[in-house]
Amino acid sequence: MTKTVKKILIEIAVLLAVFITDIASKYLVFYLFEDGGVTVIEGVFSIECARNFGASFGIFSGSKTLLIVLTFVECAVFVFVLLFRPNTPHMFRFSMLLILGGAIGNLFDRLVFGYVRDFICYDFLYTIFKIDFAIGNVADIYLVLGVFVLIMYIFFGYKEGDFSKSKGTLLRGGVNAD
Repeated sequence: MTKTVKKILIEIAVLLAVFITDIASKYLVFYLFEDGGVTVIEGVFSIECARNFGASFGIFSGSKTLLIVLTFVECAVFVFVLLFRPNTPHMFRFSMLLILGGAIGNLFDRLVFGYVRDFICYDFLYTIFKIDFAIGNVADIYLVLGVFVLIMYIFFGYKEGDFSKSKGTLLRGGVNAD
């Protein structure tokens, strides 16, 4: 098996793991707690099933078509970069996979249910800072983690030439078959 094929299979496995853990968690929580919620740690964390018809913090509520189109465009750009810039740095690619997997998880919900299933209540933010924070899900955690990894890459890992055309693309046959 070539390094390129192995790399692609690993990236597909990461993407599937992100998607499956998100969808499985939503299914399990909504199956168990749809009629109510549960406090996991008083004042810190609780579970409460919620249907989000918008994006983060409910913005664009009722704009399902717009959110679906924007998510499709985002996913297409990320897939394009992952496929046609295969020699980009690992940390950058990992951040893209986390963001893409989270976006696909929430897109799946919008397409299947017409809303995104949220359930993670960050009670500690209200307890400590009196901030009534939005309810989220596992896909949101992956999205935030992906953005965090991307920021870490930009500040600590980026080197001049990381995205130069000389690195090759699948289209131009620049990928080594070793």
